[in-house]
Amino acid sequence: MNPYSVVYLADAEAELIAIWEAASDRTLIAEAANRADRILASLPQSGSVYLSEQLWRLEVAPLRFYFTIREEDRLVEMSNVIRIAE
Repeated sequence: MNPYSVVYLADAEAELIAIWEAASDRTLIAEAANRADRILASLPQSGSVYLSEQLWRLEVAPLRFYFTIREEDRLVEMSNVIRIAE
């Protein structure tokens, strides 16, 4: 059982799908997204950078994830996903 639930807001989900569809190595994208989900579900602050106004960033190459943490609900809300240079 994971201490946090990870949910993707509609824009973040659409961004991840577009990145995956455009990728030459879709397995790499899927593995990075799955790894990020596992990290964020277990301890979202671990390895993440606090930016401001409750916004956090996590990089799992070749992806960068932006999210908020709702401690009271044990929820991580993914707001954006972008591809970064490898």
